[in-house]
Amino acid sequence: MLDKSIYPAAPQYYHYYFDLVETNNLSVELAKNAAEVADFIRLTAQEKWNHAYAEGKWTVAQVIRHIIETERIFAYRAMRFSRLDATPLPGFDENAYIANLNTTEFTVTQTLREFQTVREASISLFETMTPNMLQFTGNANGLPVTAEMLGFMIVGHTKHHLNVIRERY
Repeated sequence: MLDKSIYPAAPQYYHYYFDLVETNNLSVELAKNAAEVADFIRLTAQEKWNHAYAEGKWTVAQVIRHIIETERIFAYRAMRFSRLDATPLPGFDENAYIANLNTTEFTVTQTLREFQTVREASISLFETMTPNMLQFTGNANGLPVTAEMLGFMIVGHTKHHLNVIRERY
């Protein structure tokens, strides 16, 4: 399990996601998680793709889109902080993002390709970061975070949503 004690200043809700990460090796975790998500997407039947477990809940496709969009945002934040940019970055409304995206237009195959492209970009980004870059503390959504924390959040957030799909769909 990820040693959360290395992030005492992390926002409290981050620790839930950190608990889902198995090791302190960000490169390994991003790659391992990428394979897990790709397999999950590949094995999702097209007929289940647009299914929601209850009225007003996101469909499987929408949850996967949320994973992809959140990774893009976390990676952008991490890139900014890794360049020692202390400019506070705003939060985002994931519900508005999904409401403004027609997920029925995306096939499983298209979504898989996009996820893989985004994850490869994230992996490449984090590989370029020095320890100093990874540990620079910036401000995102009014909270102090580092680029490294955001990398582990990408993994933990993704695992959380896959678990929700497995449990409720």
